[in-house]
Order: sequence, then structure tokens, then C-alpha cells
Amino acid sequence: MPARELFPSVGVVIPVYNDWQRLQRCLEALACQSYPRERLQVRVVDNGSNDWPSQPSFPLPLEVIVHRHPGSYGARNRAALGWAVDVLAFTDADCEPDPDWIQAGVKALQWTDRDRRVVAGRIVLEPQTLGQPSGGEQLDQILGFDQARTVRRAGFGVTANLFVAQACFQELGGFHRRTHSGGDREFCHRAVSAGALLLFEAQAVVRHPARDWPELVRKQRRIVGGRLSIAGDQPLKRLQVLGLSMRPLVSECVRVWRFEPLDWRRRCLLLSLVVRLRLAVLLEWLRLQRKGRDPLR
Repeated sequence: MPARELFPSVGVVIPVYNDWQRLQRCLEALACQSYPRERLQVRVVDNGSNDWPSQPSFPLPLEVIVHRHPGSYGARNRAALGWAVDVLAFTDADCEPDPDWIQAGVKALQWTDRDRRVVAGRIVLEPQTLGQPSGGEQLDQILGFDQARTVRRAGFGVTANLFVAQACFQELGGFHRRTHSGGDREFCHRAVSAGALLLFEAQAVVRHPARDWPELVRKQRRIVGGRLSIAGDQPLKRLQVLGLSMRPLVSECVRVWRFEPLDWRRRCLLLSLVVRLRLAVLLEWLRLQRKGRDPLR
């Protein structure tokens, strides 16, 4: 059997904005992949960073693409569209893939039927101090990046760990270019509408640092801005964004309440953080109703 059928060529896309140190750890993990090195290519997209050294060095061969226009989805498109590879593997600069990440993702893509699948891998959230998460980190561990749940209930996988055939990505025109957040949801929904099957693969693992409280708030504000960018200026769609952004309040409280390892003090703390997080979402939605206010990147 030809090598292309056994081991399709894989292009890894990593957008980065002011995250040089964690990018190095991500690349070090990619250098240890079990997938054949000669079938693997990596593109790092610098999305306007100012924290890179004057003469950067990397732990594996790669191509650096500079994309100054704000927005990680436009940066991903810049690297992925038109690239002469068989499979695209998306991850983020702050993720560390396990050694069999690419092997498992490509296997789940089922290469013989490659144009009909999008594969979302598992994301493991790890606190800065193992076994001693802060309130924000523990809330992120309970609520954040549950790919199996996201695929099953929301119908998409996040780009921290996503595989798709290049032919499928190319046919769909890539990610939505106007948004700074939510482009993975929009792309997966579009792919499924076009006949693709979205799958979760537990063996394709990347590890991501659990977010502390300020990072959690920033993430949720960024998500609201991304949804509003996709909605445009249509008032009804903007109201729908508000409803969609506030709706998780009840389910998030239920998930925290049912999380067994918590004592009552910790559970009350995390429940209060859930409420504060949705309040931050509401305030961000209101801020972005005013003309000239830009969403976070």
C-alpha cells in the first residue's frame, strides 16, 4: 500500500499571539510525535506578536507565516488554505500534544473516507500546581474544553484539537474570517450541514493549562465578541447572541453542584464564580452594542 494511504501528509497549524514561551513547549511536544516525521509539516502563524526574540530558534523544522491582521481564524486560514497536505491538524500555542496525538487523530479521520469526517480530540486541563487548583482553574476544569460534551451537545469541536481533511477544509473555504472567536463552532456546523460527520476521539490528546479567573473572564468576553462579529448588524441576531451567551448559566450551576469532589464551601465559591462570569458576559454584550467598540482578540 502506498505511503500516502498508510500515512497521509499532515500539516499542523498553530496561530500564536504573544505566547512565545508556551509555543516552545508546544513545539517540543510536536517534535516527539510517533507519526513519521517525513509525513509531518508544521506552520506557525505569528498573529502580530511582540514577544519573540530577534533571532528565534525552534525545536523542529517549521515554516513561520506572519499574519498581522488581528484574529486567529484568519491566521489559521492563511496557513491552511492552499497548503499541499492531505490532513490539517489544528492546535494552539498553549497546548502540548501527547506523543500519539497525530497518529490517533489521523486514524479517527479514517483516511479512506477522509472527506466526510471532522475529528475533535480530547483536551486535558491541568492547573499550574497539580492537585491545588485555584477557584478559576477548578471552574475551568469542570466547565471548560469538554470536547466529548461539546461534540455531543453543541455539534462542534474547538480548534485547540481538531482534524479535518484538507480537501474538505478547502471546499468549505476555511474558517469565518470576520470573527476573533467562535469560528470553530461556525465551521463545524457548516461542515456538518454539507454532509460531514463530526466525531470525538479520546485517544487524540492535547494538554492545556487550566485558566485562572482573569483568563476565564477574558475568554468569555472574547466569545461574545466573536458571536457578535458573525451576527453583524442585524438586531435580532445580536439579541440571539445574548440569549445564547446567557443560557449556560443554569447548566453550568448544575454541573458545578453535581461535581462530587467539592465540599460545600468550595461548591458555593464556584457557584458564585459562575454567576459573576455570566454577569461579565452581559456587560461585554452591552459594551459591544455601542458603535466603535472592538471585540477582544
